[in-house]
Amino acid sequence: MVEGSAPHFEPVLKTEEKGLDTMRPAATILNFDRVYELQTSFKGKNYEWIDVTDLRHTNGYCDLKALAVIRERLKRRRARPIAFFGTGNYHYVTHVFLSDIDMPFTLILFDHHTDLSEPPSPSITSCGAWVATSLQRLPLLRHVVIIGVRPDFAQTIPSRFRSKVSVFPEGGPDWKEPRVKRAIITAIPTPSVYISIDKDVLREPDAITDWDQGSMKLEQLLDLVKYMMMHKDVIGMDIGGEYPVSLARDFGHCLLAAQINERANRRILTVALRGKGRGASPSVSA
Repeated sequence: MVEGSAPHFEPVLKTEEKGLDTMRPAATILNFDRVYELQTSFKGKNYEWIDVTDLRHTNGYCDLKALAVIRERLKRRRARPIAFFGTGNYHYVTHVFLSDIDMPFTLILFDHHTDLSEPPSPSITSCGAWVATSLQRLPLLRHVVIIGVRPDFAQTIPSRFRSKVSVFPEGGPDWKEPRVKRAIITAIPTPSVYISIDKDVLREPDAITDWDQGSMKLEQLLDLVKYMMMHKDVIGMDIGGEYPVSLARDFGHCLLAAQINERANRRILTVALRGKGRGASPSVSA
């Protein structure tokens, strides 16, 4: 058992197959930075909002005590194991979701960065180090597969992690090619996977973030997620990489980014909820 006392994670199968409560919220909105307040479709009853705007010192870096507070608030979560976490500065919250998994699993990370920097200290993790923190602290995390990372970043993975990390950098063959998808599945050593998506992996017409962005098309990302759901048990998913909201920025650009990102978020969520296969999620209107 990994640290924490969360219930056993089962593959999230279709509602009619598992008899799941169709009234459960479709996803959790983890409100760090108010970005989803501009994405109006997430304000309905299908979504469970968990407020963490009162926590200090969480932007980019977060100490393990604050992570423990976030974990406590997430214990009230009623939604399916799908979450939206805000800008890439809060991607470290994926470590909290991973720490509650009680079976061997592989992390599938769509990201233009590896997030495998050395943690700044034993008591702190960050948006750039949370994967390293997870590999250090979570023995049931058996492997990490990073998809769409910038090639030069892929060369910076610390040597002590390389045996536990498979990298599929951007700039190679088309992501929809069968041999590419088979290679990714072959790199996954466990039946169960957790998928984490930072939209900075996407080209700018499909998402707008405040980090350097990759070249993957949204259609390619969706196709890969569908393929994984056909071949692996997807036990959870999170999505982030929003554009920050700030009065100091061009607010018109913030609104445009929110519209584009909301469209991508809804399409990813629809695939997660309506996928068919071993790990498909319940079919609930997104």
